[in-house]
Amino acid sequence: MSQWTVPPPPPPGGDRPIRGRKVAAGIGLAALGQVLTIGLGVGSIFLLGSFGAGDAAIYGIYIEVILQILLFLGCLIFGVVWILNRDRGIGLGLIIGWAVSVLVFPVVGIGVCLAVVNAYSGTS
Repeated sequence: MSQWTVPPPPPPGGDRPIRGRKVAAGIGLAALGQVLTIGLGVGSIFLLGSFGAGDAAIYGIYIEVILQILLFLGCLIFGVVWILNRDRGIGLGLIIGWAVSVLVFPVVGIGVCLAVVNAYSGTS
């Protein structure tokens, strides 16, 4: 008899593998959400700014901040749900993608919003 034995297979329903392309897809979804959020925020600045003075356009910045909070909650909730129930790669990618893109995209978006508000109000 041999001393070498084959270990038993893992139990069904164990850890699912995390695939790199699924994580990349989740990161892409979060980045797309950031682009859409900033597009809506900047669009609201132009829309509100065209109706009146720069005082009305400041609400576009508030809209941008609210949209960023909603995007954060959406990525966090859907990311956790996907990690727990479906595909861990996409869920992890959503959370990572939001964390990385929040450092770049909102700074650009809010900077554009402030530039538009300054242009409409006539100050620099």
